[in-house]
Amino acid sequence: MMRLCCGALAGLFGQTFTYPLDVVRRQIRVENMQTFGGGSGARHKNTWQGITTIVSEQGWRQLFAGLSINYIKIVPSVSIGFTAYDMMKSWLRIPPRQKT
Repeated sequence: MMRLCCGALAGLFGQTFTYPLDVVRRQIRVENMQTFGGGSGARHKNTWQGITTIVSEQGWRQLFAGLSINYIKIVPSVSIGFTAYDMMKSWLRIPPRQKT
């Protein structure tokens, strides 16, 4: 049970901290697709400019739009993955890595 909880927390925090970067990546990709289709040039030159533009034009909440749906998908997946990995290591009697 402890492994499931630790995996769930890892998935929760990981998704929360990286989701805004995914939002920026998706918006840049959509803009690039529109540029090739005859639209104007891309507004975001890099990730930081993308974040600041989204926050100033759409608000900081836009960086986290859709995050709750991703929680439903990611949190159970990561917790099961962590648990399966740890259990297989113990069943196969694989020793922990030695620090060099």
